[in-house]
Amino acid sequence: MEFWTTSIGLSKMRPMPSSLADGFANFIEGAKKAEALGFDGYGSGEHHFMYDEFIPIPLQAMAAAAAVTERVRLSTNAMLLPLYDPMEAAEIAATLDVLSDGRVSLGLGMGYRPYEFDAFGTAKRTRGARLREAMEVLRLATSQDTFSYQGKHYQYENESLHPRPIQRPIDMWFCGGTSLQGARRAGAAGLGYWLANCPFDHTEAIVKEYRQAGKEAGFKESELRIASFKDICIGNTMEEAEGLRKVLMDNFYDEHILGYGYLVDENGKNVYNPSRDHPLYERFIQSLYCGTIEMVVEELEKYEELGMEMMFFPSAQSELISEQILPEFK
Repeated sequence: MEFWTTSIGLSKMRPMPSSLADGFANFIEGAKKAEALGFDGYGSGEHHFMYDEFIPIPLQAMAAAAAVTERVRLSTNAMLLPLYDPMEAAEIAATLDVLSDGRVSLGLGMGYRPYEFDAFGTAKRTRGARLREAMEVLRLATSQDTFSYQGKHYQYENESLHPRPIQRPIDMWFCGGTSLQGARRAGAAGLGYWLANCPFDHTEAIVKEYRQAGKEAGFKESELRIASFKDICIGNTMEEAEGLRKVLMDNFYDEHILGYGYLVDENGKNVYNPSRDHPLYERFIQSLYCGTIEMVVEELEKYEELGMEMMFFPSAQSELISEQILPEFK
């Protein structure tokens, strides 16, 4: 099982303003630090028109990270593919793959914030279908010298991608949130599935649904890859760990959950301003795992037994994770 991470230095918290230049400098330093600490991958998310000037083009940011690293994989988590023309996305990704000597991993998501779709003049309601089609276009474009594709939303005839990436095809993951609908969508298409934060019992249910959909679609179990985004809060006591979780909720996640519709129900609908006793809100709280080093190792062993290929930790405790947790899985 691999372990990937990111920098917490770019996305600003409202109570803690900082300059954009400092944020990008911290992001680049974070890439060097992740590699030095022994993490297998380093990633960047994507959001547009944010007050905190969050990274809008992750592949651009990862090009800067590629220049200061040699080994660590460079991931998007998640690149909002329905906001791009698929061949444009393939061209940018292939260029970065060449620049980084084949270290690119594309975590690709649908997006959920209406104003991002409105600003780019593209329909939010068709984003799921367009994501699936665009991922197939990326697969074909980065694996074949010439390809054709006829979908509902995208059509190509005898197209060739230049430059061609080192990875053929380029490594891709469907970033599908925490809904069973997303799991079925990824499994039916045979796409690697990257889950968002959720408690282990729900993760187990999602993985079961994903594998069942993949099996029914004719894919081998070896072709059905799973990964998980996982916040962990480590303390010497449970009280200390839960205190770290509260800081994370109060200063970061609550804004995304309450204001931007981050939580999605099983019908794929965004939930805005949920009460704090809403089942989805409570499930999210429980997804931010709290515990001592020993408890965290035991929890992650359950994910390893589930067949998880990669765990992504967006953590301010990267040194502690590197020293005390990573060695347990090497």
